[in-house]
Amino acid sequence: MTLPAQYPFGSTEAMLPMYEQMGADSYWAPDHILGVFHPGLWKDIPLSAVASDPDAFYDPFCYGAVAGRMTTKPYGISVTDATRRGAADLARTALTLNDLIPGGFILGIGSGEAESLLPFGYPFDKPVARLEQVLIELRSLLDHGVMPGGGVGRMGLPLTLPNKKSPPVWIAGHGERMLRLTGQYGDGWIPAWWMTPDEYGVKRKVIADHAATSGRPTPECSLLPFVLFAESQDKAAEMFEREPLGKLFGLFAMGHMWEANGLKHPLGNDSKGFVDVIIHDLSPDDLRDLAPTIPFDMVKQVLFIGNADELAHQFEGYARNGLEHVVLANITGVVGGMDEIIARGADLPALKAVLTDL
Repeated sequence: MTLPAQYPFGSTEAMLPMYEQMGADSYWAPDHILGVFHPGLWKDIPLSAVASDPDAFYDPFCYGAVAGRMTTKPYGISVTDATRRGAADLARTALTLNDLIPGGFILGIGSGEAESLLPFGYPFDKPVARLEQVLIELRSLLDHGVMPGGGVGRMGLPLTLPNKKSPPVWIAGHGERMLRLTGQYGDGWIPAWWMTPDEYGVKRKVIADHAATSGRPTPECSLLPFVLFAESQDKAAEMFEREPLGKLFGLFAMGHMWEANGLKHPLGNDSKGFVDVIIHDLSPDDLRDLAPTIPFDMVKQVLFIGNADELAHQFEGYARNGLEHVVLANITGVVGGMDEIIARGADLPALKAVLTDL
């Protein structure tokens, strides 16, 4: 489960015990500074009743030091990037959290997105090259305690503990080069972009081949889906029509998806969607006008929507193609607000029970 790693912390204190009772296997938090909602529109989005600011994200490493002590399950980051944090800092933090929280720590990492980099003065010109260098150093520090190539750079913290393995590294790989890096250096794969089940299976095989070539086991295979529970997909479509600002999730679909729907993405149809969209850069008035024009079918290419049975059917195809873990981010209430959150309270445990059997 993805935890509500935002201010106020009371949301975490309320949700985590419910997830524990449900039987969640692990907990995760994103590493974002900006969120996916424009602050100029936030008051008009029903989910604003739960949080006053859409960008009030805690630092997930500091947050994990607190939330991770509220459970015996593993805690992970989904995901940080290799631009804001270097290998030595990542290794030290991973080893620290792995020791200090009961369930141990999982380090999720990727090449990053524009929204958490460019507005704050970080470069975003060669993110995959930066990630590759960080992974080389990170792997050496976590596996051997020293920087590659010799020198005095080393970790004094124990790499393994009597009752815990070394903190695993899960990589958010999607493109060809990222899939190679996942196979070469990753203990897990945690993609977040939407893809078909067949595409998932093809990418998993690419990762497995690279892992075998590198003499490493195939990484554990997960998926980070944004899930909106509803009475049904048809009812969800009706809610999105009544509250069209929720359709702005379609901005995070890649430009070719817009083109296929006869539309033009505001950043152009060569947009990479989630990777390069900074929704805060766009005019809230333009977004308000754009939202009703986005078809619900395109929103379904970014979000997983439906009741427990409909969602289980969607995930079943991924399970057949090698999916082992769903790192679920529950965004119910984006349309419908608190009424919908309350009404759908039993859906998450129901979905958990079905997924366990897949």
